[in-house]
Amino acid sequence: MSKSHEKDIRNTEQNKDEEDLTKETVNAGAESPPEEVESLTPEEEARRESSEWRDKYLRQLAEFNNFRKRQRQESEMLGQIVRESLIVSLLPVKDDFDRMLKENIKPDDAFVKGVELIHNKLNAFFDAQHVQAMEGRGTDFDPDRHDALMMQPTEDFPAGTILDVITPGYVMGDRVIRHAQVVVSTEPESAAESGTNDSTETSEEA
Repeated sequence: MSKSHEKDIRNTEQNKDEEDLTKETVNAGAESPPEEVESLTPEEEARRESSEWRDKYLRQLAEFNNFRKRQRQESEMLGQIVRESLIVSLLPVKDDFDRMLKENIKPDDAFVKGVELIHNKLNAFFDAQHVQAMEGRGTDFDPDRHDALMMQPTEDFPAGTILDVITPGYVMGDRVIRHAQVVVSTEPESAAESGTNDSTETSEEA
C-alpha cells in the first residue's frame, strides 16, 4: 500500500471522528430544552410599572413630610427663643415700673397716670405671652427657680424658707426665664448649737 493511500485513509477516519463529535454536540443541544423566559402581558407589565412608581411616590412623600415636620419644629423653637430673649430684655423695665409705682406718689398726678397706663400695657403683653411672676415670701427655696443671695437665721420660719425677694423671678409657661434672687432662712444659732451639743453628749455617753 502506497503512502498516499495510507494518508487518505487517515484523513477519512479523522473526518469521520469530527462528524461524529459534531452530531453528538447537536444532539446534546437538542435534548436540553432552552430556558423559559417569563413573559408578561402588556396589562401585567403596566401593573408592575404602576406598582413601582407608586412605591417610589410613597417613599418620596414620607421623606417630604418628615422634612416639613423638622422645619416646623425648628421654626417653632427659633420663635420661642426669640420671644424669650425679648421678654427677658424687658423684665428690668418692668422691675423699674413696679418699684416706681410702689413709692408714695400722688395718684391724681397726670405723669403717674401715664406711667400706670404704660405699666398696664406692659403687663398685658406679658400676660399674652403667658409670663408670670414666681411665688415669693413664705415659699420653699428651690435651687432650680431661686438664687439665694443671703442666708438669715430666724425662728419664725423653718430653714429653707424664702424670707424676702430682692429681684422677682419669672416663668414663661413651664419654663423658668429668670431666677428669683431671694433671702433664705436658716436655723437660729442657738438651735444649731443646741443640736450640736446634744449630738456630742449622745456620742460621749455611747
